Amino acid sequence: MLDFLLQSGDISRLDGMLATWYHRANSKEEMNKALASDAMILEADVTLEGYGTPSEKPIPIMAHPPDIYSDNTLDQWLDAVLASRKGIKLDFKSLESVGLSLDLLSRKNSSRGINRPVWINADILQGPNVPDFVPPVNGTRFLQLIQEKFSDVTLSPGWKVAYVPPLFTETYTRTMVENMYDMIKDVPQRVTFPVHALLVRSGWQHMSWLLSQSSRFSLTLWQGSIHPDISDLLFVRDNSHPARVYYDIYEPTLSAFKEAARQQGRLRRFYPGGDLMDFLHPTHNPDTNFLSTVTHGNNLAVRWFTVTDQTSLLAQLSDGAGGMLVVRVASDSRRPGVPLVQGSEKSSEPQTLQDVLQLLGQRADVPWGVYLQVHTVQLLEASLTLLHSAYSREKLYRPVWVSMEGLLSRDNTKPITRPLPLQTLP
Repeated sequence: MLDFLLQSGDISRLDGMLATWYHRANSKEEMNKALASDAMILEADVTLEGYGTPSEKPIPIMAHPPDIYSDNTLDQWLDAVLASRKGIKLDFKSLESVGLSLDLLSRKNSSRGINRPVWINADILQGPNVPDFVPPVNGTRFLQLIQEKFSDVTLSPGWKVAYVPPLFTETYTRTMVENMYDMIKDVPQRVTFPVHALLVRSGWQHMSWLLSQSSRFSLTLWQGSIHPDISDLLFVRDNSHPARVYYDIYEPTLSAFKEAARQQGRLRRFYPGGDLMDFLHPTHNPDTNFLSTVTHGNNLAVRWFTVTDQTSLLAQLSDGAGGMLVVRVASDSRRPGVPLVQGSEKSSEPQTLQDVLQLLGQRADVPWGVYLQVHTVQLLEASLTLLHSAYSREKLYRPVWVSMEGLLSRDNTKPITRPLPLQTLP
């Protein structure tokens, strides 16, 4: 899609943030408004006339459930949109209209040429906060129909999602994301995964993994009636390539997000489970002014400093060079269970891990990551609690590594889990 928008002059660079959308351009009135607007991509819904009733006809029409009738057929809609320079995204809520619509797209392509990207969307897997009795579109058949009937599209396979705070706010799980990857990993098309904008940050460890599986993959953030936090959008922006995330977000949030993203010198909201070299020398994000003398990919140039006391730590934070702070976590009998910096526990005022994290939170601008070397399970649990607290308060936008032999709970039967993304080393 971005290549098309760049060639048509709608955008100045390959950046998903620059793409704009018109939603539910279904009726002829809404379609004409969309065609006359500045929106670059028209998003519309396809179903069958009279779908689910005795009067159902094999005619694809433009309507969003629960509507099953429309003054606009897909045939008419395509003729109007193909006379413009707009991109196309077609959403399918049921499988019955997919095959007929793909047949129509194939005929249009043969007769006049579609000459633009076409995204085909359907929710093909169960997602967060959706009960099992609400079925998704049959993903296997959806993908088969596309390969058989009209394969010159971008796939947009999603999860059925509900977000109803404060009760239903669970995010995407690793199983959900892996199931999606298993379903689409062998398709030849480009794939953009629609992800709920209010759940993407809490599920970023899984979404970032999904993006890393193929250069053909991208994300499209979407929202319902509740607007996402700009901070969450900036977090995604700061941890992904600009060309690999689209922001299908409503105004005024979209404009506010763009303005914030372009602010020079703003703090980069780095993902603690992200790549150290990208933190020290970011190569993809054009919005930040986060610079370093470390060459991207040159691991040997990374500086390592073992923290033993507050004075030496402050000196390292002041010189601005950056690298990796090694913190060996220990404890003593005076403060059992409290994570201390090894080497300081015998002094009159031993330095705690919490002290280190507070100093780092106050110096968010310095490019130092944190490498914790933990000696006991009890200290691991306490350290993870402190890390999670700092991350939740947006005071830990830097790489976090943790190493320990045998990441097991006290009963030695199950792994310790905390809702914090980090890199765990053996």
